[in-house]
Amino acid sequence: MNLIRLGIVFFLTCFWVANSHAAGSPVNEDFSLVIELSDNMIAMAKNGNKEGFLEVADAALKFSEVLRRDNSMAIDRFRPKLRAAKKAGRSGDFDKAVVFLEEAKVLMKPTPAKWDGGS
Repeated sequence: MNLIRLGIVFFLTCFWVANSHAAGSPVNEDFSLVIELSDNMIAMAKNGNKEGFLEVADAALKFSEVLRRDNSMAIDRFRPKLRAAKKAGRSGDFDKAVVFLEEAKVLMKPTPAKWDGGS
């Protein structure tokens, strides 16, 4: 009887440790492809290439939507900036589009993990 209880306690402890580690581990999200697409959008905006800008903006938004299915909170922060940049590019205001893209790129950079327990 004690061996069964000990086995159950061991199993539950392993399960608890595995779940607490997963919940506490930093999220390593890689937005390098979206950052590269944003750089391409900025280059096209500076050249005044409206069609290319909108095409790359569509690709960046579709790709971020695919990444969003992983329930990433970071994507929910920078995706509105990409949509605003696309809207500004569609209207021809490339200066405003570049500003939105630069703001989005700042939000795409990974945040450093805080190991000191502070919030």
